[in-house]
Amino acid sequence: NTYPMLEPVPGKKKSKARSAGGGGGFGVGAKVVPGPVVSTATKLRLDTLQSEGVCYVPGVLGKDTAADMIETVQGELSRAMKAIKEDPAGSVARFNVPADVIDPLRGYLLLPLRDEGSVEAGDPNGATVRALRECLSTGTVLGDLFGSDLCGGGDAEWYDLTALRTEAGATRQPIHYDTPYQKVPGLFCAFIAMSDVEYSKGATVFLPGTHKNTAERRAFEEGGEAKDAMLSKKRSAHTVLKAGDAVVFDMRTLHAGTANLALSEGGGQRLLFILTFRNRKATGTLGHAPNLRPSYRHRGITLGEMREELDSPEPFAGDASDGVPFGDGLQQ
Repeated sequence: NTYPMLEPVPGKKKSKARSAGGGGGFGVGAKVVPGPVVSTATKLRLDTLQSEGVCYVPGVLGKDTAADMIETVQGELSRAMKAIKEDPAGSVARFNVPADVIDPLRGYLLLPLRDEGSVEAGDPNGATVRALRECLSTGTVLGDLFGSDLCGGGDAEWYDLTALRTEAGATRQPIHYDTPYQKVPGLFCAFIAMSDVEYSKGATVFLPGTHKNTAERRAFEEGGEAKDAMLSKKRSAHTVLKAGDAVVFDMRTLHAGTANLALSEGGGQRLLFILTFRNRKATGTLGHAPNLRPSYRHRGITLGEMREELDSPEPFAGDASDGVPFGDGLQQ
């Protein structure tokens, strides 16, 4: 009971859920979000985020940058595994969980702002910096979404910088939300594909509209038979991402990762580059701790500050606005 998510297209009325292969867009027609001057395409994506809680956004990263990020993330993963083998106490700073509970098939790898390989090579524009520039700079597809009033604008607080890894054999997640309902959305996240993600390697399914305080959302919160009945009827949208594509979502939205099948069935390693920003106008409980290395957390680093750094000759090589070096995020 699911359909593939496509880029939203203009239309007078909100598009209805459709089966695979049908025409039309996905989640169009909500009130336009007021804010900075943005393109028609960005307004349409903001409409979709408001009405559906999730939006497919193609071409966030260039193909070459996406390919470089795969190599970079795999290098960071190798370094991190070697580091915690020598010192298991460092696992939380690199994987956000203790070493003895690391899931070999699914988990987060917390990333530095400047990948270790580029620092060692003396390259100020390594793969991670280039990816951040393509994603966050003013005028970029994703940057204009994060920079909108809906997502918190230039004052939005940097909240996640991580790679989500799944391996062949990873099981499907249960439907869940990352942050509980509150009237003002608190967190917006982008899952960015570094390579083509076939369904067999695990897609992400979303239940559009469940970021709102609807009867469906209340049934989910109630649990039991009400929850089961809602989930049995509710249609879902699943991602079909090519390298460089993204899905952006309000983290109140119900979603789940599907199974990464066995190697013999087309499964394999899937790596997603993840960025999240916090809308500071939301004052309720978020229920989602930052997926950041420890010395990056709770410093109030904003989208605006990151953009200034990305415009500089050596991004993140010096001090942040709080007078503390950006660094690799590992030092407390």
